[in-house]
Formats: sequence, structure tokens, C-alpha cells
Amino acid sequence: MCSLLGLSYRFFSYALFLWIILSWIQVSRDHPIGQLKRLLDSIFDQLLAPIRNTIPTLRIGMAGLDLSPIVLILGLNYLVLPFLSRLFC
Repeated sequence: MCSLLGLSYRFFSYALFLWIILSWIQVSRDHPIGQLKRLLDSIFDQLLAPIRNTIPTLRIGMAGLDLSPIVLILGLNYLVLPFLSRLFC
């Protein structure tokens, strides 16, 4: 069970990192990468919406920096994973 938990967390982390990279790139919705981007948007927008409502976007000049993916990863690393590893491992 521990290896399945670690594998699923690793897959989730890679998907989140891919979503962050794809958010910087403009791709047509018809392109396969655009379809992957839409799929990841539908997943991560729902997960990050409560964090975005709590933590405002950091403004740096004319640009904005969304800190919600960082908060999600830190929350998983320090709150959820230790609890789950004690429960299942």
C-alpha cells in the first residue's frame, strides 16, 4: 500500500508540474497538447480554487504570480502524506 501511495503522489506531482508548464504556453484546443491542457485544467482548477480564494495572487509589477500550486504541494507534503503514511504503512 505504501508503494501505491508513493506512486500516486509522484504521478500527481508530475501532472501538477506539467500543468504549470503548460499554463505558460498558448496551444490550440484542437492540438493534442491543447486537449491534455484542457484535461489538466479541469482537474487542477477544482483542486486549486479553494486555495486561490484564500491566498491572493502575488503582484510583481504588471505580472501576477499564483502561489496556489506551491501551497498545494507543501500541504500535501507536510499535512496529508504523513497522516496517510501512518494510517496505511
